[in-house]
Amino acid sequence: MNDHQVTELIEAIRQQTDAINRLASSNAALVQAMAEAEGLDEEDQAPDTYLDGAPCR
Repeated sequence: MNDHQVTELIEAIRQQTDAINRLASSNAALVQAMAEAEGLDEEDQAPDTYLDGAPCR
């Protein structure tokens, strides 16, 4: 690889990293919105069910 190709690769990786960070931020916002919609926005509140739907004991 020559210097120009390395520079282009670094820029592409930087852009990809930015896109991944934006996706992670939007996923976190979506999870927060879903939790608020379900009334689970309080940190102290324990869930009623596990992820598979089984009741917590």
